[in-house]
Amino acid sequence: MRAWLWKVFPPFEVKLTIEEISSFLNEHASLCRDLILRDAVALARHAEKTVYSIRIEGMKPDRLALLVITNVLGSHISSGQNHIYRGTLSVVGADMLKVWSAAVASLKERGYHSDAKAEEDMQWIRQQIKNAG
Repeated sequence: MRAWLWKVFPPFEVKLTIEEISSFLNEHASLCRDLILRDAVALARHAEKTVYSIRIEGMKPDRLALLVITNVLGSHISSGQNHIYRGTLSVVGADMLKVWSAAVASLKERGYHSDAKAEEDMQWIRQQIKNAG
């Protein structure tokens, strides 16, 4: 019953996370905005996971939003669908990489990632770009 109710009336945590996702993408994305927004909002609408992350794990909505965005971007970039050739991103793929870099920088700036973790994320995405396509 609660799952159905949360689909009709999303909890406050879901609304906050979706607002954070939308705000970040409006500021940093252009060509890939609609695609990433659609997929990130779909993940955030899994109310049980979102509420658990915020209420139980104590994660802030802005951090959860950035993590959801990076997960969606990582999936899209590593799929190879946004490459024009192996290791070479298309225009939309390049925009995704720009948004990825901004998200990782925001995680680091807000104190959610250390310098080492941010560098590890950037190395990982470069490796995904190199291998996909």
